[in-house]
Amino acid sequence: MNLRHILIATAAAVAFASTASAEILRFSSFEPPVAHVTKNILTPWAAKVNAASDGELDIQIFPGGTLGRNPAQQLQLVEDGVADIAWVIPGYTPGRFDQGTIGGLPFLVPNGTVGSKAMWSLYEQGLLTGDYEKFKLIGVMTSSPNAVASTVEVRTPADMKGQNFRAPGPTMLSAIDALGAVPVGGITGPGMAEAMSRGLISGTFTQFSAIETFRVGETINYYLDMPLGATPMLIVMNQAKYDSLSEKAKAAIDQFSGKVFSEDFSKSFDQDVAEARERVLAANDISVIEPDDALTQQWKDALSLSTTEWIAGHENGQVIYDAFVMAIDEAAAAN
Repeated sequence: MNLRHILIATAAAVAFASTASAEILRFSSFEPPVAHVTKNILTPWAAKVNAASDGELDIQIFPGGTLGRNPAQQLQLVEDGVADIAWVIPGYTPGRFDQGTIGGLPFLVPNGTVGSKAMWSLYEQGLLTGDYEKFKLIGVMTSSPNAVASTVEVRTPADMKGQNFRAPGPTMLSAIDALGAVPVGGITGPGMAEAMSRGLISGTFTQFSAIETFRVGETINYYLDMPLGATPMLIVMNQAKYDSLSEKAKAAIDQFSGKVFSEDFSKSFDQDVAEARERVLAANDISVIEPDDALTQQWKDALSLSTTEWIAGHENGQVIYDAFVMAIDEAAAAN
């Protein structure tokens, strides 16, 4: 064996030993592997952390429900140690991370970037407690605002009366109830299209990224473009697993987590929503309703009760609401 072959063999052996000794972390995503968040946000994040750890970490993405198919299972996967990290939609587990449901109030979050900055501000101010303190938080975000995607024409609040409607969280379900519609919970993103095609619901509060990912564009006929509440989102890690890691491994995770991750996630999410909108509308026959100021005011008046009820139903509700509004204004001004 010549010197070149010896060097190659030695390098391969070192690489293998490094990989073999790395701490494997399982990262669960309910999305398909080619969906935007999993492919363009979560997977690159894992690669950056792995590189920064100098071989101490091997974060592996398990997409498409490999560890658990139901989006509502993701938090439990982390708590049970089946997954070490997961992308979690708190609205699928009502009662958990309840303070963050403020992001679902109508007419507050103008886009995911501003909403995520405001949500992280609440966390930094110590206003997100309880469940938020039980996990290592990789990111605290909101989606772009959800609007009304439906099989029936919904133009005014009165058009909602008596219709079965789905939303991705309790705050938006309360808004649906305030409009005189029938709120339908328990339907996760992957189940939206089937629920509408079977006539179980007339529509849902959602945004174009979800419409594209879960093939909802093939079932809806109308889209009322109005910011009726964002979807709070989290990337959580099992705290005990994080605590067990070396200082170098922890530092690698911390370097790309928290405020940095939340802002990077939301900017990419907003861009994808804008691009998905173009693709979905080009591929499907969907009537987009753009409300004027008078129609917008009708919806604000009809939904004002949902904000009043949220504040009254949460300890320190007014304090959290005021802080969120101020953080949104500051983020929007800086954006």
